[in-house]
Amino acid sequence: MKSIIKSRSSLSVINIGILVIAGLSVFSSQTYSYSPEMRQAMLSGPWEIVVQRGMDGSMMRFPVKVANENKATTLDNVLPMMGSPIKIRLMQYLPNLKWETSIAEDPQGGAVVQIKAKGENLNQDIWLSSADPAKQSISSQVGGIKIVKLHSSQGIEKIMRELTSSKSIGIVSVWGNDTNKPLEYVANAGDTITLPTSNYKLKILEYVPHYSVDTTTRKVTNLSNKPVNPAIKINLDNGNDNYEQWLWSKFPSSPHMKKDLPLRVQFTDFDIGTTPGNYILVAVQGSEPWLFYSKDGKKHAEKAKLKHEYPFAQKAYTFSLEDFSNSANIKNEWKKGSEELLSPAITVSIEENETRKQLILEFNKPNHHKSASGTMVLLYRREASSSKAAN
Repeated sequence: MKSIIKSRSSLSVINIGILVIAGLSVFSSQTYSYSPEMRQAMLSGPWEIVVQRGMDGSMMRFPVKVANENKATTLDNVLPMMGSPIKIRLMQYLPNLKWETSIAEDPQGGAVVQIKAKGENLNQDIWLSSADPAKQSISSQVGGIKIVKLHSSQGIEKIMRELTSSKSIGIVSVWGNDTNKPLEYVANAGDTITLPTSNYKLKILEYVPHYSVDTTTRKVTNLSNKPVNPAIKINLDNGNDNYEQWLWSKFPSSPHMKKDLPLRVQFTDFDIGTTPGNYILVAVQGSEPWLFYSKDGKKHAEKAKLKHEYPFAQKAYTFSLEDFSNSANIKNEWKKGSEELLSPAITVSIEENETRKQLILEFNKPNHHKSASGTMVLLYRREASSSKAAN
């Protein structure tokens, strides 16, 4: 599928881990349901920037003043960080910060998809990336979407068809003699897989959707039937050597591994249960993406269609795939919005020795900056005395 690479404006910072639908707030840094007067009172100054060096360090407070809070202003103030090699320079004040998100093609990147969620009081762009653990899925009370990237397009139609079996639990990827191209198999508990690039046979002994282990007895238990922490127990045997190990879908290796396996093996779960509204977008290099989902109590797989609306569990809420790329990263860039106090922010330059980094201090959002001198937290807010008075 040819990717359409274009930029689109989005509302400030999106919490990609949860899609808020039906009865919850829609993602946005802007303040809704307030009159202009109330919003002005909540966001206006007097302001200050609080700097804390180290987790237990004392806080330093610096006042921030601009001539007109509804106008973008160029700043050139240096905060006096006494006894520190760090220099914090205030660069620009913005009354209404906006973020622009785009797909940036990158051969070393993962699969990226732009999703538009629609429904009552909802019209939101959401971005998922297979290469970023924090942006691999969204979930809500009416459904969710997860993006998974497979390693090879060979036999992808057969794999997707086999995944719809009631016995399938996911995909096992095995690296044999060719360490760059793994072989992928649909995993069914109890199956034995003969590996053509190795003299080992792989058997899937057990699957648990909610893996838990007693740290004292090392006994593995399943806490629920929901895929909270899916894992499989495998056996590798070549007639002489025998290995038995747990593999977690959400982690590259088990922390309870007794010894290294002779082959690299990875498990990717496809457990979506029978509740409608949950989807897995399957991306693979050299192939169009697929959608894997549950409907009428059965698993289904089909090629994904751009711009097509797919229903969540509540039909009043839908999503569409607006843009897709197999090799890309999510790129976020800030820009100046309207000349109105809606989402104030200050751009700062952090200078230390020969290094310089730009930070965006959004109103009331702590920013953690790591440097050679340690971690520093910066917060742009109303002056403490003013906040108390307002309350």
